[in-house]
Amino acid sequence: MLKIYGKYWRNPILQANSKNEQGLTLVEVLAALVVLGILFVGIMTIFPQMTVFNAKTETKLDTMNLARQEVAKIVAEETWRTTLPVSSAFTDTEENLFRKTMEIEMPEMGYALEEENSDYLRYTKSDDYFYEVDIYRACEPYWSDETEETLSCNNLDLRQLYKVHLKVYNSPPLADGTYQMSSETYSYIRFVVESSGVAE
Repeated sequence: MLKIYGKYWRNPILQANSKNEQGLTLVEVLAALVVLGILFVGIMTIFPQMTVFNAKTETKLDTMNLARQEVAKIVAEETWRTTLPVSSAFTDTEENLFRKTMEIEMPEMGYALEEENSDYLRYTKSDDYFYEVDIYRACEPYWSDETEETLSCNNLDLRQLYKVHLKVYNSPPLADGTYQMSSETYSYIRFVVESSGVAE
């Protein structure tokens, strides 16, 4: 500090530096801690959510693969071939023949008939997951690339297509006794009636 013309003169640069050297007040420190705490809590809540999301994704992928494998086993073409003697090959209706084949093949795959209505038959089975299979009664005509036409369901010489809807649920059931569906897929059973060439 200098005395000029009888007055004291203070260097403004030194005065500014002295103010900067005062440091943070207690209020500023507390405010910074509150902000950091909020950020920390927000970040920490992300990790449990990521864990749950990863677990759900893994379960979803597992059930998608299971659904594809299971429906492939159900609709395997060799399963749905019925061989009848010549004299009886066409005396039964296509729906009855298909129903009789279902009554044999589905229990062999571990499924039990759960429900039956005018639209479909529902089969279920349970292991690590709960499976529900709806096999629709109505034959669906299909397009033939060979004849370039839609083939009829009334001709037992042709393959008959039946829609299959497979659903995979998480097991065990929820508290209310219901299951939570994890995955589903669709396919078609190709039902074939063959003649053995031997008359009864």
